[in-house]
Amino acid sequence: MRRGAQNTKAIANGERKFSSRRRVKLRYNFANLTKEKVMSVEFRVKNKKRPLFMGYSDTMSVSEALDLLPDLSVFDIDESAEDFNERAFLKSPLSEQGCLILGVRGKSGRGMELRYDEERQSYAVRVNTPATIFDWVLAISYLQALSKQLGGEIMDENGEIYAHDTIEQFDYERDIAAGLHSIDQHLSGDTEINFCYGAQRPFAINRAMMDEILASYNPAAEFSKRLTEVQYLDAYSAHQRFYRNGDDGTIMGSYALTQDLPTILPYKPFVEWQNAEMLKNNDVARWQIALIGIEGDENDADNYHAIAELEYDEFIARLPKQNYRFIDASYILVDGLSAEQLKALAG
Repeated sequence: MRRGAQNTKAIANGERKFSSRRRVKLRYNFANLTKEKVMSVEFRVKNKKRPLFMGYSDTMSVSEALDLLPDLSVFDIDESAEDFNERAFLKSPLSEQGCLILGVRGKSGRGMELRYDEERQSYAVRVNTPATIFDWVLAISYLQALSKQLGGEIMDENGEIYAHDTIEQFDYERDIAAGLHSIDQHLSGDTEINFCYGAQRPFAINRAMMDEILASYNPAAEFSKRLTEVQYLDAYSAHQRFYRNGDDGTIMGSYALTQDLPTILPYKPFVEWQNAEMLKNNDVARWQIALIGIEGDENDADNYHAIAELEYDEFIARLPKQNYRFIDASYILVDGLSAEQLKALAG
C-alpha cells in the first residue's frame, strides 16, 4: 500500500471533516454472514511444568511464539495505530493478548489462531474450516515446533494424541473437503453469498464460484488459490462509516474513493461483519460514496477535498466497466482514478 496512513474525508450531518483512517483490529474467528456455526479444528500443547510442584512455566512472549518458525507475522494488529508500541507488544506474554492470527505474508490465506488457555495451561492453535492448504501445512509445522519446544504431546479437540513426529498424519485434506461441502450446502439453500474470513479480508463465494471450485481438478487447491489471491491485492480496502441524519434521524452508510488510489469496494453495499452487532442492513436508509481529490502533497491531510458525494447505486451505474473488476462475489477493485476521472463521475 502506498498510503497506509492516509486521511479521508468524512461527511457527517452535512458537515465535512477529516476522519483519520484507523484499521480495525481484525479477529477473523467469526461465523460467516450466513449465521452458521463456526467450523474449525483446535489443537493444544500443554505448557511445561516447573519442578517441585511450583506450577507451570511462564507463558511465552509474542516474540518467542513468532520465533518458533521463520517469517511468521501477526496479522490482526494495527502497527500504524498511534498508541501501538511494537517493543512492548513483542515482549508481552501470550496470555495478555487473547487470540492472535499468525501466518506468513504473501502465502497465508486464513492464517492460524494462537492463544494461551489459562484454564488448561495450554497453548491452543486453531485452524478455520475450510482453511487453505498452506494454512494447514504451516499450522502442522508450528505444532511440531511447539511440541518440541515444550516437550509435550499434541492433543486435538477430540482427545486424540499426536507426537511432534506423528502430527503430519492428521488428515487436513478431509477437513478442507468438509468445509467446502458445508459451503456448498449453504449455497444450495437460500444463501446467495458465503463469506470466508481471510488473514487480511473476507472472501465472498457465490453459487457460480463454488461450482467452478468443485469442478476443478483439485478443489482444495483451487479454493486455496482464490482465497489467498484476494488477501494480497495491491489496493486499499475501503472502510464503511455510518452517520445519523440530523433532520430525520435515519442512518446513512458511507464509503470514500480517493484520487489515484486503487480501492476495494462492495458492488452492492451491506453492513459488514465488524458492524453487524450494532446495525442490520435494514437499519441503513441510504448508502453514499464521497469522491476525494488531492491537491499537493498526498501526505498532508489539508490537501484532501471532497469532489462530490454520490448515491452509491448511482456511482456504480456511472463507473466505467473498464475501470473495475470483480475480485470475488461481492467486492470490486476500482482502478486508481485521476482527478479528471473522479470529476467525470461526479457529472
